[in-house]
Amino acid sequence: MKKMIKRVMMVNLFQLFALAETNALIEVNLFKTWVIKDESAFGNLAIKNTGTAAILLARDAFDFMNGQLDTWPASRIAERIPDAMYDWNYREITFDGGGFFELAPEETHVYDGRKFNIGGGFSGEKFVVSIYLGKNVWLDSEPLAVTEVVPDSEEKLAAINDGVNLHFLCDLVAVSYKNERWLYKKVLPDSKLKSGVRYYTVCPLSLSNKIRVESHGNGIYKIWDGDTFMIYDIRKSMLVEGPDENDVLGKWTRERKRKAESDNAEVRRKKAEGKK
Repeated sequence: MKKMIKRVMMVNLFQLFALAETNALIEVNLFKTWVIKDESAFGNLAIKNTGTAAILLARDAFDFMNGQLDTWPASRIAERIPDAMYDWNYREITFDGGGFFELAPEETHVYDGRKFNIGGGFSGEKFVVSIYLGKNVWLDSEPLAVTEVVPDSEEKLAAINDGVNLHFLCDLVAVSYKNERWLYKKVLPDSKLKSGVRYYTVCPLSLSNKIRVESHGNGIYKIWDGDTFMIYDIRKSMLVEGPDENDVLGKWTRERKRKAESDNAEVRRKKAEGKK
């Protein structure tokens, strides 16, 4: 009799596993929808588990970016085929990274402390932001779009480096387009690495204030926008301190993370009440 009960329980567990769905709502916030030549768009995302099975996500934002996050042309999603490189990068999260955590059904996660380069190379065509879950399983956002433009002007503000890789040549530049001005890290061409110029968005700037840059060593720079200042970390390629009008990444991330934590608490409360 005990053997029969055990067998029935195993069948029921298998049926529950087979019925579990893996799905997510990927909310992408692009901090501007135009790019200049040799620039990738940047932003952040909130991931809500809308399925019935837990989703494994990298604990660390850097691991997530390198092992799970990708972008695809929307028109080629159906052509996506298994690739050993994706599985290799995914496994590295466990072997050399910080590992995974389980995002429970109905809960939302927001990564902080890092911006994500997304949408590079897709100007003029729609693309999706995708999350890899291993074994050729992908979760995709709704289609997005950015437009490549010709800037009105570019002003070099300072030559910068991280204090370690002195051959890694970068400039901070202010790029103006219509009624916007943005700060960029401009990575200069390197003949040894055979690399070309690349632009990485940092933050918006005021339209008319004089921008001043002070080095504080070890890749840390204090950037004055008129009477206000920001702290920029070249190693993270982002602001680590600054007012909300400049630190658009930090402002959105903080607000969206607070909402996610509040929503998650409510989800857990309802689940706990349902078990009583």
